[in-house]
Amino acid sequence: MDINKSLPVKIQAHEANLIQTKHEIQKFIKMSEGLLFDQVGLDALIGAIPGVGGMYTGIMGIWLLLQSYKVRAENEDKLMIVALTFVDVVVGIVPIFGDIIDTFLRVHALNGSRLITHIDKQLSLIENTREQLNQGFNPDLSSLENLLLR
Repeated sequence: MDINKSLPVKIQAHEANLIQTKHEIQKFIKMSEGLLFDQVGLDALIGAIPGVGGMYTGIMGIWLLLQSYKVRAENEDKLMIVALTFVDVVVGIVPIFGDIIDTFLRVHALNGSRLITHIDKQLSLIENTREQLNQGFNPDLSSLENLLLR
């Protein structure tokens, strides 16, 4: 029996990707949640510039969508990113009202938090499997790989 059994390389690479992406999203959330007085995020500040706010919201929504593919998020999470970004762009078109909504409704932070939750679940699965291996158990690594890398 091989006591030094380790996780497959694909799972280790995915874990490293999850950790890196989590850090990137956390930095992005911090900017989205509050640069000014820890209340007004970058969305609200840029949203005050006509036309630029909508472009920023759209581009950052696409960036979050790409991150969702990178971490292999559920389709529900991807759909929520698209829907909330679309709503944010449409609401942002309305002068003054859109700016006020951007101050309180932090769509990018909400979407980023959904992705962080997904990442944490995947990292937990990986860590639990690692612990099982270290305890000498024989977890189904193929099932884990299929679940994580679907």
